[in-house]
This record gives sequence, C-alpha cells and structure tokens, in this order.
Amino acid sequence: MQLFQLSVLSKKKPELRYFLAMLLSLIVLWSGILTWFSWRLEMHFDHVMVLLFLGLLLLTLVVVTTAKPPFKAFSHPSESIWLGLLSWVLILNAGLLYETGGTINPLIHLLLLPLVLAMWVLSSKNFIVIALLTASLYFVLSLFYVPLMSLKVASLPAFFAWYLHGSMWVFMLIVFMLAVWILPLKRSLEKQKQTINQQYQRALQNEYMLSVTSMASASVHYLSTPLNSLVLLHQLLEKEVSSAEGKNYLHSANTQLNRCIEEIHSLRAKAEEAAIPSKSGLQLTDLVNQLYKEFALLHPKSELDIDFEIPNGKVVGDVSIKLAILNLLDNAARYSPNCVRLRIEQNNKIWRFMVEDQGGGLSEHELVQLGEMLVDDYHGNGMGVLLSRMIIERFEGNLKFENALIQGVKGLRVYIELPILSEGQS
Repeated sequence: MQLFQLSVLSKKKPELRYFLAMLLSLIVLWSGILTWFSWRLEMHFDHVMVLLFLGLLLLTLVVVTTAKPPFKAFSHPSESIWLGLLSWVLILNAGLLYETGGTINPLIHLLLLPLVLAMWVLSSKNFIVIALLTASLYFVLSLFYVPLMSLKVASLPAFFAWYLHGSMWVFMLIVFMLAVWILPLKRSLEKQKQTINQQYQRALQNEYMLSVTSMASASVHYLSTPLNSLVLLHQLLEKEVSSAEGKNYLHSANTQLNRCIEEIHSLRAKAEEAAIPSKSGLQLTDLVNQLYKEFALLHPKSELDIDFEIPNGKVVGDVSIKLAILNLLDNAARYSPNCVRLRIEQNNKIWRFMVEDQGGGLSEHELVQLGEMLVDDYHGNGMGVLLSRMIIERFEGNLKFENALIQGVKGLRVYIELPILSEGQS
C-alpha cells in the first residue's frame, strides 16, 4: 500500500505531493506511537475514537490521491480548497490529541506540519487564518483533553521523564521530516526561478531581435530613395555619354546598382519573414541548398563542403534559422576561406548541425565569450554570432563552440542543436 502511494505521489504536482506525503507521515507516526503507548506503556485511551480519526486521515489520503468525481477538484486544488484541506488535517490532528492527552501528548508538535505547508501554498491572508487556527487549537487542547492513564508510568517523575523523552523523539522526527520536505522544495523553487529567468532573458532577446528587424526594415526604406535616384541619374547619363569607354563604365555601375536593389528587396523580405515566426518548419534539403547558394554569393572564392547525405526531415524554425547558420558559415569563411564544412546528424529528438573550419581555433577565454557578449577580436564585434545564438535559442535550440582538428588541421567546430519538427507540429 505504501509503495503504491509513493508511486502515485511521484506523478502529482510538487505542492500536492508534499501534502500527500505529510498525510502519509502523520498516519504512520500516529499509528506507530499510539501502538507504542498502548502496548508498551499500557496507556488507556478511547481506541474507537482514535481509530475513527485515523480512518478519516486515511480516507483523506485516498480521496486526494485518486481525485475521482465528485472530488476531481482535489487534483488541482485552488486557494480555498487548500485552506479547507489544511484546516481539515489540523482538526483531525486536534481530535487525536484531544483523545490522547492534549498538550501533554508529545505528538502536539505535529500541529506544526500543516502550518509549514501553508507557508508555501497559501496567500499571506489565508496563512494567517491557518496560523490562528493552529494557535487556537493548541490553546483549547491545553484546557480540554482526555487524560492518558498508564499502568507503567505511575509516578509523576516517571511521567515527566516519559513526556520529555517523547517530546525529544517527536521533535527530532519533525526536524527530519521538515528537512526532507524543505530541501526538495528549495530546489524546486530555485528551478522555477531559473526557468523564469530564462524566459525573461528569452523575452529580452526576442524584443532585441524585433528591434533589429525594425531597424533593418527602416534602413531598407531609407536606402530605397537614394537608390531610386541613382537609377534615374543612370538613365539620364546614358543619353549624355556617347563614348564606348563611358558606356562600359555605366554598364558596370548599372550592374552593381541592380545588385544593390536586389539585396535591398531580399533584406526587406527576410526582415518581414523573421518578424512573423513560422510554425511549418524548414525542410533540411531546402535549407542546405539555400545555404549553399547564398554562401556562394557571399564568398565566391570559397566553397562550402556539404559532401554528406542530407537527412530527410524538418527542423523547427523559420527563415531566421537560415540567417543564423549563414552568419556562422560566414565567420568560418573569414577565418578559413579554403575549408568550410557543414554536416548534419540526428541525435535523439534534435538535429545537430556542425560548422567546421581550419582557422586555428580560439583561446578558452574567447570560446566562453563567443556568442554571449560583444567581443572586439572576432572579425568585428561578434554581433553576427550573438544574433545567431539569440535566434537559435528562440526555437529552443543550443549553440556551442569547441576547438577541434579538422582533417588534421586545428580549427573551430560549431554545434547548432535544433529540435526535430514532428508531423503533428507541422
């Protein structure tokens, strides 16, 4: 029965798990110590009433554990339900104490257990209610109780010795139980705090990315006007220039001008796509082909080594993922123009992209800083790598760097881990 209860507890929410563990502990402590009272010390108390209160505690444990109709609300207790549950446990404890000596019973300290849990699950107002209820029950039990009679603790000194020793053992048990509860609770709270901080940092990063996207869109708008003016000026110059050499110069200028206009339109389209995340994901084959083509445009004198079989599947993300990987390929080509490699492999539920170069690697200090902050010695200020990390983490991914030997030459290996997009997500 106890093993079954523990297996059920592991599936509950933390606060509900602690409440059920408290109920189970109370039942075990009361049963064990009252059995010792009855058999070893031959103390007399109303066994029927004691069994009734213990049965109600056990029934509460079963009802909250199973949480079946009409008690379904116990599976996700609200503030009022928590207040009722903790008050109910306090009253059952008080009933057991009333039947077994009141405040004279060393188990009086068990009234503190619901109070400790109330500090976590209740608001300040309701916690004060529970605290006042606990104090009131203690006061009432000091005045009204059924005295314990014992054949083996007959004298007053022997009774005080029994009480002091019993209080010591109960106090030590409660300290142990609180330590067992509080330490996991502390870890749980620290984990929640860490999760909140991560979400906060991700929100700041998303806001920063949106601001960069807005700046890119604004820059496109501002650049469109002078470029259009240059197009008109070029048309006028074509009518004025008659020499062959001048026409060649105009043709070269027109080619470069058209390329600038195409890049401006491409930048606008990418900014608009990046501002609205897509849920359809990216096909790996299409992603690699696009990376290969755009890398060739950025570095016509370098060649991207993609000599591997591209896996069949999709990766979580949108067009900004392509920009993030392209940033890293661009940096690799700046360090190592003659060797830039891209590989993809599957690791559990993630795709692992590997960008490799033979640029000599980085120092340990630079590896720690890379992608975490702006640096001055990574071909500029490292803005591209910083943005790549933000984009990748935006899609629950991870970015790591390490020094490695690439075909026998020291270089840098970049790991980009992104979730696999399942069919149900696309």
